[in-house]
Amino acid sequence: MIGTHDLSSSHGRASVLIVLVLLALVAMPAAAAVQEITYLGRITALDPLSGTITIRAESQYLCDYSKGDAACRFTPVTPLQVVGTVPEEGIFNTFRNGDQVVATILGGSGGAWAGFARVIPSAGRDEWAVTDLFGDPHTIPVPLAGGYVIEYSTTPDCTQCTGSVCKAQSAHVVLKSGEFTVLDRSMTAGQSARYSGRNDGSSVSILYLTGEADAGPCSQAGPLTGMQPISNFIIQVVPPIGQAATTAVATPPTAEGIGQKVTPQSTPAPTQAPFGCMIPIAALCLVALGLRGRFS
Repeated sequence: MIGTHDLSSSHGRASVLIVLVLLALVAMPAAAAVQEITYLGRITALDPLSGTITIRAESQYLCDYSKGDAACRFTPVTPLQVVGTVPEEGIFNTFRNGDQVVATILGGSGGAWAGFARVIPSAGRDEWAVTDLFGDPHTIPVPLAGGYVIEYSTTPDCTQCTGSVCKAQSAHVVLKSGEFTVLDRSMTAGQSARYSGRNDGSSVSILYLTGEADAGPCSQAGPLTGMQPISNFIIQVVPPIGQAATTAVATPPTAEGIGQKVTPQSTPAPTQAPFGCMIPIAALCLVALGLRGRFS
């Protein structure tokens, strides 16, 4: 016969176990950022119906940290076919089979293209330069043609956050020509900007479609671990006279020109807990089964 004291002790131990399991569940971190893999290759298939583009990747962007500072470059790999979902359907009006591209995919083949850029050979320090870019310029480790550099940051809308990512209220976009800032503008979804102030025939057109921002500024706990924010731009560069380029679209992007294609940014998908969270769940089930068998 089980005494009252033993029964109370058993209930107490069970309660402690359940509390510990629940604390473990609450303390589980959000899913880590999705791996970004950057390839250099050529387009082999465009499928507007499925919204995908396939490339034959011949090099991968890799970094060597053996000497302290990162030494990053495109390293030849065994050619492979990589397919991904496009960031914006207008990409099918700009790219075609055989185009040389630098593209970054989230999670590997079958994922989404975070950034997709047509590139041309560059005579400078960098081997390649971008003439057309769809997606997030932060994911393309290649400068714009003509020596232009684009930088941007986003401001979170703290009322529309999921996990570590919020919808962006706006994007602060800076375009540099060499060391000089030639465009500095705050943009909201659907707004465009263009710079053509140099006397070499070059120009840069920027259309900001949608954006995400880090949820850290919205949290009292500060920076959060989880999915990385991804923003969506269309950038087209007319290279300086004499720098070879083949562009499929001569008209720079404008908000009016693709207005019907600009869709409001949806709420970011919730971050997924890693597989490790199944361990405390399983432990909770075992505790429940044990108690049922003991006190039934």
